[in-house]
Formats: sequence, C-alpha cells, structure tokens
Amino acid sequence: MKENFKTAAAVITAVLIAAFFTGCQQDDEVVAAGSTTVSSAKEWFKEYEGKGDNYVYLQNLIYDWPGAIVKQAEDGTETIVIPIKELKINQSEIWQQRLYLYKLPDGSYKASVVEIYPDKAAPQEDQSMEGGNFNGYISVWDLKKGFVKAAQFKNNHAVEDGIVEVLDREDKATYKALPMPCEDCMSGGGSNTTGTVLGDRLRSVVVIGKSGNSTGNFSSYYYSPRSPVVSSGFTPDSYTSNRGGSGDSSPGLPPATVVNPCDKMKTLMANPNFIVKLEELLKKTNLKVENGYSQSKNGPFTPLTGTASTENSDQIRFASDANTVGYIHTHLDPYERVNAAGETQSVKPIKMFSPGDVKAFVILLLNASRNNIPIDNIYGTMVSSSATYQLRFTGNINDVILKGGSINWNGLDVLYTELMSNNSIEKGFLKFLNEQIGINGIELYKIEASGNSRKTLNNNGKVSTINCN
Repeated sequence: MKENFKTAAAVITAVLIAAFFTGCQQDDEVVAAGSTTVSSAKEWFKEYEGKGDNYVYLQNLIYDWPGAIVKQAEDGTETIVIPIKELKINQSEIWQQRLYLYKLPDGSYKASVVEIYPDKAAPQEDQSMEGGNFNGYISVWDLKKGFVKAAQFKNNHAVEDGIVEVLDREDKATYKALPMPCEDCMSGGGSNTTGTVLGDRLRSVVVIGKSGNSTGNFSSYYYSPRSPVVSSGFTPDSYTSNRGGSGDSSPGLPPATVVNPCDKMKTLMANPNFIVKLEELLKKTNLKVENGYSQSKNGPFTPLTGTASTENSDQIRFASDANTVGYIHTHLDPYERVNAAGETQSVKPIKMFSPGDVKAFVILLLNASRNNIPIDNIYGTMVSSSATYQLRFTGNINDVILKGGSINWNGLDVLYTELMSNNSIEKGFLKFLNEQIGINGIELYKIEASGNSRKTLNNNGKVSTINCN
C-alpha cells in the first residue's frame, strides 16, 4: 500500500425498525414545493425500489425528499440529490449518505447511493464536498447490486481508486478469508497472516435482525486500494456524476485496460515456452482426460491435473494462486467411457470454453486486481482439434468484482448446453457470455496460423470477425 489511510467514520448503511420507518416517511409526504421534477423522480424511485430486494446493506433507507435538490452535473446530466437520514451510533459522526438520481434521455432515472467519509484530521472547512477542498473518501453503491466504486480524495481531487469490502464478524470463514483486510488495520495500513498489505476500516456495519432490531453484532467495512492505482484527478462533483470516476461501468467510459489484446496475444505467441505447450496439447486432444498448464507471472508453466474418465468427467482442475496469469488446456475429441455401472457411454465434448473455464478466467482477473498484476496480462486458452481460442479482458475490473460473486456458477451448465446446441460454437458461446455471465469486457479471440482475430456479435446477432493483423 502506498500510504496509510486515516480512519473515517463508524457506522454503515443500515435498516431502521418498521415502526420508525412508518412514522418518519409516509407515502404521501410532500416533496420540494412546486417541483414536478422531484415528484416524478420520486414516483419512479418508489416503483424501482419496490422491484425486488435492495442490496443487504442498503435496505429500508430513509430518504429526506423535502430536502432534495435538483442540479446539473458536470457532465450535463440533470441530477436530483436526496439526503438520507443515516443511522449512527454516535451523532457526532460526520459520514453522510445521499441518494443520487440521474435523469436519462428516455425520461427514466439511474439511482446510486453515495457515501461520504470526510477525513477527521482535515480542517472542518475541508470535510465537506461542497467546501471546494474535500479530503476523505467517497464510495458509490448500486441499490440492487451493491458496491460500484470508491476513491480517496485529497485537496478536492481523487488520488486513488479503491474497493470497499464488507466482512461479517459472525461468519468466521468469510471474515478470515484472504484477501480480506486484517483486524489490526484500523489506523491505516497493516497486514494479514500471509503478509499481504491490506486496507483501512472505514466504519462498522450494524446488523439488523428480521424483526427490525439490531442483533448487536457488527460487521467490518474496509477500503482497500485497487490495482492498478489510478490517479484520476476527478473532483467530488465530477466523480459523483453519472459517468464520473474510473469505477463506473456506464457505457461510454474508457476501459481500464489500455493495452491492445491483439498486441498481448502477439507477445504471448512469441514466447517459445507457450508455443511448445500449445503444440504439445494439440497432440493430446484424442485422449480421455484433459491436459493443460497454468502460467505464473514470472513465466514458468505448471501442469494442470485432469480428472479421469471413470469419474464421469473429462474436466481439468484449475489451481490458481496469487501469481497465476493464465492457463492453456485441451477440450477433447469424441470418445467412449465406462460409467460406474460398467456401461459404455459416448462422450462428445464441446470444443469451446465451458462455464468452468470462464469461472477460472474470472478468478484470475480477481486475483490480478488484488495482487498488482496488470489485468491485460490475464488470459485463458482452449485447444481443440477444431480450433484454438483465447479469452482476454478489456473492461473495468470493478464490473468483475461487482458481478462475479453474484453468478450462480453451479447452475449454468444446462443453459450453456442449450445455447451451444442451438447455435454455432462461436455464436452460442458469445450469447452465453452476454446473457448468462454479463461481465462487460470478456472477449473471445481465435488463434490461427494465418493470424489472430476477435469474435463478437453484431447488432443482427451474427458473429463478426475482426482481424488482429
């Protein structure tokens, strides 16, 4: 970590008991006088909030609609800012929450909860976003999905992007799991038992029981610098605009990865060790067990273990660690195997990345973001007798962090098989990425002797080929 961070404040987003909620916020309360803009926004938000549950730490917030203001953000978007009545253990705490509603061209809105943690060590006039010289942290949350982005600010400009993580003290497995922050990192910096430098606790999370009362248990809420560190220079106002900040995955933002994947593939294909492994695996697609290798950031390749066909599987076991940057493995030709009942079965493997392969790729991306490995170094390669493909990432790593943990990986096999059965190999897989994975920036490339190319779906749903050379 480049520097120690100062502890910000104490209590996170929490729910209030039902009786208090009913008493404080009636459905028919009056919003800003004469403001049809705020009234229409409130109606939209009530419908939006009522569709499905909010993120667990953003349940039943109390919005101060009479205190709403309408302004033009720096990017020109009409924005409504609604104060939130925070639940604080100590009313002297200076952190704040606000609901931001960004008006979209179709008349609807985009909603975000913005949390502001002033630096208590800064002069009082520098603890406000409106003061012109803000010092502290700002995090942005999606009400339905959770964390979006966070940054540290010094002298009114963002100096570092970060990731906010919430750890449940009652869940010992999660609370102690790597790479979560350590318990002694309360005043900036610190390390866990493996020596990994981690982030700062911003505040505690009040855990509310189903009855609406606090259970008395508290979770920990941390800010950790992300990798790579980005000194964007955004002001608080521009950072909280609809498209502000490098953590926002809104359309139109530049990707976090700036190196052309074609160039990275060209470099990898010039690596003699990679070529040797590729040629070796091309000769092993006729086996009954997958073969492959993982590559560390320092260059060496380590063999991967394939499960035996008698286990009713031909899959490879991916064992990645903090240093792994990629993998290369086979998908097999049709073969016969004997099941546990002694019956012979015909097996027709799909010669394209499987859901498990995509999951392994996502894990590599997350590992890279936590271990100072350039995201554009990460790759996954599938070798078959029909074609060789590679996965690369050109999106924003926060999109991976936000969505990767919410995917039901165990439930994807049937959907994947249906898509692959009803479409061509490439079209089926690209539809699978779009419809079931939903992480922007995971791209499919085909490796051929004549040159590499990117595969994508055009507006008509057909596969387009974009040559690298």
